This record gives sequence, structure tokens and C-alpha cells, in this order.
Amino acid sequence: MFHLPRILYYITLAAACIVSGCEVKVKPVEGGKEIAKELERRKIKRVTGAQIQEAALNAGDSIVAAAQYQMDLYLQQHLDSGGVAAAMAYCRPEQFEIVQAMEQKYGGTAGRTSLKLRNPANKAEGAVAVALQQYTEGQLQEPVLQELNREELLYTAPIYIRSESCLRCHGTPGKELSDADNELLKQQYPTDQATRYATGDLRGMWHIRFNKQTLVTDMTTQPKKKIKMGF
Repeated sequence: MFHLPRILYYITLAAACIVSGCEVKVKPVEGGKEIAKELERRKIKRVTGAQIQEAALNAGDSIVAAAQYQMDLYLQQHLDSGGVAAAMAYCRPEQFEIVQAMEQKYGGTAGRTSLKLRNPANKAEGAVAVALQQYTEGQLQEPVLQELNREELLYTAPIYIRSESCLRCHGTPGKELSDADNELLKQQYPTDQATRYATGDLRGMWHIRFNKQTLVTDMTTQPKKKIKMGF
């Protein structure tokens, strides 16, 4: 444990000796290296709006990549061992521990939405609904960032049906999606619309709201804690 006021004491002592011409041997400050690191960490750094936006884009990409990787891993494992019934609980990547840890680090709140909802609670509203429509109409095809207000940025990214494994839950009933699994999904999601997709189709969209101040804090705080991605 060290205290910054002790630095002022030694600096004042050294300055007084220089003025008076005396020779005094000043002992090294205890924990000097740690103090230097702390001062560097606390140093105010100027961050531009462009840098904040770049950080938000990078954070959004990282969250989506981590979520997709983890979900693919879980789904394949549980589809193989117990089918759709076992895999259903793992199709909520925004609730994964790694995603929530990254949300806390970057000041983000992640969610997913679609025009063909499985869970009505994921309905898009406001700026999210506008972005979703733009992806649906092909106006947007890559992750984008927009400024919502002075405090928040909105990151969005498309979600595609990337493999046949996705069709076991989102394919055509009676074909890729078995009748039994379709009935199981209907029991949990009575208003389910998220079927009859084909590989390559747009499934929906990620949306992540970022708090600018938390992003700036993460950018200017050293050392940064690394989050283990698992891949």
C-alpha cells in the first residue's frame, strides 16, 4: 500500500535542500515503481470522438465474435448429445458469461432481434428497428455504428443462417426441422415465427448500446485486464 502525499514530502525536502545548498541523502521512495505506474495510469489522456467510435466498433465485433463462437460450441455439443430439446437453452448468447463480462468491461448492453421473432421480448424498437429494416432491405450488410445521443453509441451487426445446424431449429417444419422439434418449440414459444429459413438467409441482427464514458475509461485505464475468449 502506498500514499501519493508521501511523494510531495520527498519532493519538498529535496527542493529545500537544493535551495539551502545542503547535502542530504534522500532514501528511495518505498514502492517507487508502483507509484510511478499508478501516476501513469491516472494520467489524463485526450480521447477523440473518432477514437471512441473505433473502440465501440472493435468492442462490438469482439462481443459478437465471442458470443457466436461460444454458441456454436454449445449448440453443436448439445445437438449431438440430446437434439433440439437439449440445445434450446443455449441459443441465448447474450446471456453467456463471457458476453456479460465483456458488456461490463466496455459499458455495453447486447441483444438480438429479427423481423421473424421466436421470442416476442426481442422485438425491435426505435433506432434498433430502423437499423433492422435497413439490413432486411439490403441497405446495410456489415456491422455499423451510430451515435444515439451524447452518452450512447449503437452498434449493429447482421446475423445469418450460417450452417445446416441452424436449420434444425430454424428450417422448414417437416424437413430440416422435424415435426416433433417444431412442436417442442411451439410449446415454449407459442407465437414462434423463426422458421422456414435457408442457409445464407438473414436471420436477424445484433444490437449493442455502448456507454461512451465507460469506453473512455477502458481506453485510458492501464493496465487493461484481458478477458479470456476461449479460442
